[in-house]
Amino acid sequence: MLLRIERREVRIGMYVEEVEGAWIDIPLWFRSRRIDDAATLAKMRDSRVASLLIDLDKGIGPVGDMGSPRGRATLPAPHSALLHADVAKAQQTLRRTNSAMRGIVASIRGGGSVDPALARAVVDEVAVAMRHRPRALLGITRLKSKDEYTFLHSVAVCALMTHFGRFLRLDPDVVQQLGLAGLLHDIGKVLLPTEILGKAGTLSEEEALIVRAHPTEGFRMLQRQDVPDLVRDVCLHHHERMDGGGYPDGLAGDQLSQAVRIAAICDVYDAVTSVRPYKEAWSAKTAYSRMWRWEGHFDPVLLGRFFVSIGVTNRTTRPPSA
Repeated sequence: MLLRIERREVRIGMYVEEVEGAWIDIPLWFRSRRIDDAATLAKMRDSRVASLLIDLDKGIGPVGDMGSPRGRATLPAPHSALLHADVAKAQQTLRRTNSAMRGIVASIRGGGSVDPALARAVVDEVAVAMRHRPRALLGITRLKSKDEYTFLHSVAVCALMTHFGRFLRLDPDVVQQLGLAGLLHDIGKVLLPTEILGKAGTLSEEEALIVRAHPTEGFRMLQRQDVPDLVRDVCLHHHERMDGGGYPDGLAGDQLSQAVRIAAICDVYDAVTSVRPYKEAWSAKTAYSRMWRWEGHFDPVLLGRFFVSIGVTNRTTRPPSA
């Protein structure tokens, strides 16, 4: 039997089936596990989890509770099965899209062309998964290994861009193009040395210059491909800033298309909230607070609406002060 409790009631010996809160801000490791030590207990209590579902058949209940507590919300076991099904389906989606992305990258790297039907199929599958199981999909993509980072980052940016495009009620064709742009925005990185891409420490000046060339290299690769201009635009300019301090062209303000402004937000958001061997992942609320303070980096109107779209804030929330 599942029982909903408050975060302050959690204790060692409980089996946590699911956690509840802002859907984009819940680590997957919080789910389907027993709390066996003080360190895990402390992480749970210090988290932004709103409440928890514990399984009384697999672990202990709150202090003083015996059997089925009165006055508490209990849920039947099928709810647990649905939660597991979401994660399983999201994993299947990522296996298929990861495989397809590797094929697309291999084709481009070898001088071949992007299969438009395959690319559209990947975008459509990611968009459907983002519509029906966003928390599971993005939760899994946050756990990126060194070898998978470039591919899963592209899938995550695709998911965020299609989700945000639908939230903004853009034309379905534009949303499809945004998804494709998300998949291919970092395609230039396939030419970068792996030792630079996966370097844990600070890049040297020479290494940084090599990395900063990836938008231009990606744009050159996509010039040979049958893709919409919006996709090439995002590939070339997703590291530009509203104040003109970005690269490669130092564009500013109205020179940046809506698609580029959307991509800049989604790209950075996924990067800072991802678990990496050399850095701690930010929570969604931390990303909200810190990204707002990067004055001149993002379109402020779109940034505010993005965080509304993923459930971190609401339309009446005032931006954090600098």
